[in-house]
Amino acid sequence: MLSKIAVPLAFAYFAIAAPGVQKEARAAAVSNPSSQKVTSSAAFSSGAGNTANSNINDGTGNRGTDTYNCYYGGWQSFPPKSEWIEFDAMWNYTKSAMSTSCSDLVVGSCSSGAGAFGAGDSGEQIGQIWNAIQQVAESSLVDHRYILATIIQESSGCVNVCASTNPDPSQPDNPGLMQSDGGVTFVGNSASQSSQQTSITQMLIDGTQGTALGDGLVQCINQYGNIYEAARCYNSGSVDSGNLNDGEGATDSYVNDIANRMTGWVYADQSFDQC
Repeated sequence: MLSKIAVPLAFAYFAIAAPGVQKEARAAAVSNPSSQKVTSSAAFSSGAGNTANSNINDGTGNRGTDTYNCYYGGWQSFPPKSEWIEFDAMWNYTKSAMSTSCSDLVVGSCSSGAGAFGAGDSGEQIGQIWNAIQQVAESSLVDHRYILATIIQESSGCVNVCASTNPDPSQPDNPGLMQSDGGVTFVGNSASQSSQQTSITQMLIDGTQGTALGDGLVQCINQYGNIYEAARCYNSGSVDSGNLNDGEGATDSYVNDIANRMTGWVYADQSFDQC
């Protein structure tokens, strides 16, 4: 999740970690990750925390707009929760992109620079991602839209995405759908459906609730109280609260990308270089 480079894909622009890019140490070990949840009162006010993730329409009726907008400054200058797309619409806009996500990343050997080690996503795998998002969102109290936006940002939703390899052997690699700190890699297309579901769910637990080697979204949300500073925390490990477009050595566009995903961006050109 750290030190991303931007990779344009056929269906949209996604920022993913590239093998061999230096990662920064970001956090201490998380104890009992699957029990971690949002506790910050500020997070529930800002929308980062959500106790009603079972409502896939989120009470907004907002179908979003597939455009890329520029935002600047601190988190208050980014779209408030009242402007976020409803989860059901966000899911329906992105699931077709997931079906070609692995091929768009190029399937091959991770050690040779490929972006994915297997084909995907199948219809069953896409459904399993939905199941995992809803399960992890309800247990962690992280807004389900933010989890989905992070999945698309980190891996394009490709279950077989390669890990971002850290050249520093003292630091963990970043595998899985959310490119977590030292979490699990997908079990593979040949595994049973139940094993694939378990693996996908664990990848989301790793990215959302943290791992024994580092923080997930929950820890960043509890520290900062909103998804935008949390996104910078997750990507960079440190946050310039007055300028969230400062990647702190990671991806400058990361927070802008997340903001646009939260309001409906999928296929429109990514134009951060014009911001």
